[in-house]
Amino acid sequence: MEVQLGNLIEKIKKEGVEEAQKKSDAILRKAEADAGTMIKQAREEAEKIIADARAQSDNFQKNSERAIQQALRDSVLLLKTRLTDLFDRIFKKEMAETLKPDFLKTLILEIVEQWGKGTDIEITVSEADRTELTKRLFQGLKKEMKDGIEIRVSSDISAGFRIGLKGSDAYYDFSDETLVEMLKQALNPKLREILDRSDG
Repeated sequence: MEVQLGNLIEKIKKEGVEEAQKKSDAILRKAEADAGTMIKQAREEAEKIIADARAQSDNFQKNSERAIQQALRDSVLLLKTRLTDLFDRIFKKEMAETLKPDFLKTLILEIVEQWGKGTDIEITVSEADRTELTKRLFQGLKKEMKDGIEIRVSSDISAGFRIGLKGSDAYYDFSDETLVEMLKQALNPKLREILDRSDG
């Protein structure tokens, strides 16, 4: 009986220990699995944070580069505009210097000669040029030619003149604005080509 009781106790101990060992092993395995999951999640979270940081850094760099490129384009456009404006002012100044009454008189007389006698001509000039040009022009003309010429004033003209046949919409425009515009059309493509060169 004593042996059976000892065997029973031994069996209970063994089963209890085995059960405890199984529970312990199960707890350990669960803890290891949980730890593995937590480590994996922590690693994934860390990788996501790093990827987000890199993406933000890349975006910041791209935005910065775009902003710098835009600022550079704006500066180049502003410089081109200022250079073109400078050339316009120079053209206008030079044109105003060229279109003095003596030069205008010579040019007008040449055109009147080409059209010949018996043609009524209308000349439009600026208020500033009218008196001097009328005086100089009529000094060199014969009476029959003087009678066929009418000099008018226009606020659209600051220098130079427009000349045409009376009663006609056709005329030649030698005003400073028109001549400057013609010069700009001839020179601006070359100026743009120079300004657009990437090698400076």
